[in-house]
Amino acid sequence: MDRRDAVKRVAILMGGALSVSTMAVMLEECKREQQYGAGPAFTADENNMISAMCEIIIPRTHTPGAKDAGVPAFVVMMMQECYPDRDQADFHAGLKSFNDLCLHSYGNSFLDLTPDKQVAAVKELDSRVLAKKPGQDGRFSGKQPNSTPADPLDFYRHLKELTLLGYFTSKPGATEALRYVQIPGRYDGCVPYHPGDKAWAT
Repeated sequence: MDRRDAVKRVAILMGGALSVSTMAVMLEECKREQQYGAGPAFTADENNMISAMCEIIIPRTHTPGAKDAGVPAFVVMMMQECYPDRDQADFHAGLKSFNDLCLHSYGNSFLDLTPDKQVAAVKELDSRVLAKKPGQDGRFSGKQPNSTPADPLDFYRHLKELTLLGYFTSKPGATEALRYVQIPGRYDGCVPYHPGDKAWAT
């Protein structure tokens, strides 16, 4: 299966949750032109934040988690090599903004929070960016900053999309979290479905 087919399958699996920009990046070849790739390097703290956030999005349970599948490295690679300069700059700025919100809301940087508070912070971020709850002003509960920048946290949309994409197109994600049959394989035109069955990766 080539990358285009894999991306299309994951997009269907995610119910069309991939944004137009991420689909466009994935369905085109990664470019090395001036406006693409070779963006700012990720600092150690940024890499650690991405790793922790990916694992919160897809934690290890009875199946491998995001870290087990190498997703954090995939997110960094995709952002640096395939996204335009503007998206890369926004991603770095978003990580800083999220860290600032953690400082205001929880009194510590994201990496210095306890695991349960890290989970709570990412859940609030998810609601802020994706759920768009009525009346939510984009700021965390607890101690509030005096003002909120204009949607710098939208970086999380790319982070979550790339986390899901990287996970479900990885070997652990496709073969352990989903049901996988190597292609080409035996054709079966009518496969019974039972409630609770895993979705098919192929």
